[in-house]
Amino acid sequence: MTSTDRPASRPVVLIAIDWYLPAYRAGGPIRSIANLVATLGKEIDFHIVCGNKDLGSPHPLPVPESEWTTVGNARALYLPAHEQRPEMWKRLLRDIQPDRLYLNSLYSGPFSRMPWGVASEMGVPTTLAPRGMLGSGALSIKPWRKKAWLWLQRLSGRYEGLTWHASTEQEADEIRNWFPNAEIHTALNLPVPFEPLPQKRPAEPDGAQDSRQPVQLLSVGRVHPIKNYAFGVQLAANLASGAQPVVYRIVGPVEHPSEADRLQSIADQSEHLTLELAGATPPADIQAHFGWAHLVLVPSFNENFGHAVAEAVACARPAIVSDQTAWSTMEHGHTVRCLPLDLNSWTDAAIDLLGISQEDVVESARNTHARCLLSASHLAAQRALFS
Repeated sequence: MTSTDRPASRPVVLIAIDWYLPAYRAGGPIRSIANLVATLGKEIDFHIVCGNKDLGSPHPLPVPESEWTTVGNARALYLPAHEQRPEMWKRLLRDIQPDRLYLNSLYSGPFSRMPWGVASEMGVPTTLAPRGMLGSGALSIKPWRKKAWLWLQRLSGRYEGLTWHASTEQEADEIRNWFPNAEIHTALNLPVPFEPLPQKRPAEPDGAQDSRQPVQLLSVGRVHPIKNYAFGVQLAANLASGAQPVVYRIVGPVEHPSEADRLQSIADQSEHLTLELAGATPPADIQAHFGWAHLVLVPSFNENFGHAVAEAVACARPAIVSDQTAWSTMEHGHTVRCLPLDLNSWTDAAIDLLGISQEDVVESARNTHARCLLSASHLAAQRALFS
């Protein structure tokens, strides 16, 4: 099970991640690696080792198992559960001899703790990206279990000797909070290319309510309490309170059915609001949802990066995002608003953004994409992760 025909001139990076394309239900981490490979895959020889199922699915992905397969600019190896063992990681590290092992989870047994244990014994340079798992919002779910485990790792020194990848300075501080002596490299996640989509704006009130196009709001991500979509539904209800029809579409797997029921209950209280729970959507279909939207909402209690904002910018859609993401520290254009979770502030911002011309949105988004997401400094920081 060796990977052959790799160019000797490129650094070799072995990526461990629980899920990878064509899996999509895990959202952000998959997009982070896919964008990384798409951008730097000609410069770096990426080998990706992952599971053979999507998040929450009992069925294997439609891919070859246990053999190297070309996926975009990388080679991928999809392992069934019975092959996710330390012996497999020893064989992979010995055969591939990577310049660096790149982990994309803090808690995963088969794709983080296990390969790190093997790599540390073999002396393989390793980088770990916690992907927001040390944020306060993430730690508020099952807090005692997670914090007890983190204290144990800190006291044991288990994570000494690796490099941490923080996507933002905020995440770097979160890592230092638990691992004060950590060696940290900060590099913003890479985005999708800038490809603005045409858009038809909501019609102005004209006294004929049935003829008016509804305001179309979009959130992308799993239905989970940490995503705080209840706040998004309340915002949508505010916009619909003046008899303006509003459709709020949430695209992502329903991880918490009780949360989905709660969202629907809130939406049902507004006569002119329609809530659409679109479910999990393959990456190839996501752009169509952004094309449909007039405004993108990211009201999350915790986001390591905020991929939905980056994708909104890339499609030239205005967005409002909570101040719990990397976007709070960026010098973005005026069509991205980073705000505390105050309903009145979000309502005012939504009304303002919905009134901006499409030409202005495109120009602002173009500048934001170039300055905040794909600048030379961001590319250099990503390359330095693997140098």
